Amino acid sequence: MKKMSITPTISLLINPKFPSCNSLLIEDKRVALIDTGLGIDWIRKILKEIEIDILINSHTHPDHAAANYIISGITSAQIYVPEQEKGNTKSLDDMKKKLGVWGKYIEPSWDKIILEGTGFKESERETPFGEGHIFDLGKTQLEAVHTPGHSPGHFCFLIRDQELFFASDLGLDSFGPWYGYLDSNISQYLYTIEKVRKIKIKRTISSHFDNVIHNLDKELNRCLEIIGNRENKIVELLKEQQRDISDLSKYGIIYRNLNNFQGPMREFWTFFEENMIKKHLRVLIGSDKVKEENGYYITL
Repeated sequence: MKKMSITPTISLLINPKFPSCNSLLIEDKRVALIDTGLGIDWIRKILKEIEIDILINSHTHPDHAAANYIISGITSAQIYVPEQEKGNTKSLDDMKKKLGVWGKYIEPSWDKIILEGTGFKESERETPFGEGHIFDLGKTQLEAVHTPGHSPGHFCFLIRDQELFFASDLGLDSFGPWYGYLDSNISQYLYTIEKVRKIKIKRTISSHFDNVIHNLDKELNRCLEIIGNRENKIVELLKEQQRDISDLSKYGIIYRNLNNFQGPMREFWTFFEENMIKKHLRVLIGSDKVKEENGYYITL
């Protein structure tokens, strides 16, 4: 883990490689931590050095909420989760059902890679928060901005007087936008991009990128380009011939290096490849560019 100072009281704790994520630490009159996917050992170390008053989850995917149970178990910190995803950190089965992995062929691989990889365990408590909630930390006023798409309860956080934005999983890393679970939504993601554009922001930091972004608009345009390129690739493949989901997933539309994986890891990433392709196909069907017949897709 590396610690990057953003301001005298705000630091980005860096461990961006999935299935970990960066955390944001705010050491004001009240000490707040955003997300606990930094790594179980690192969270334990932080708690030995700093007393956390407030824990906030940007969303409840395990790579962002893995160590909630530690903070819940050994501190009196208030633990806040998005109201759209309440219950997820307290019930693994509920989370799996919402994500679309419960009872599916992917569940054993998901357990191995996600649960073992993050160390996620159920937390004892959580308090919901919603759009516009202000976390009063002293001089720092942290505003919750609802930014769905990646997940229904995905939030970013804004410190208006410093024009500083924590973008969580908005898709500003090299991979770009990710919407691979059952409750992810491309249309909501597009709405979120336009919503964020309207906010006055000078500096942006995020969950899976290890530096400060000074031109957010450029990165949002890149996100739109990535989504558009994925859609165009699907259309071009369907122009050649009709294809089903399994066939489309072989062409690296989302994960270009999918063929490099084997075993549970290949199954794991293929699951998300297919889910994201399905979401694009729904959009394409809705815009009358594609139609489905007996499990196969063709262009109109």
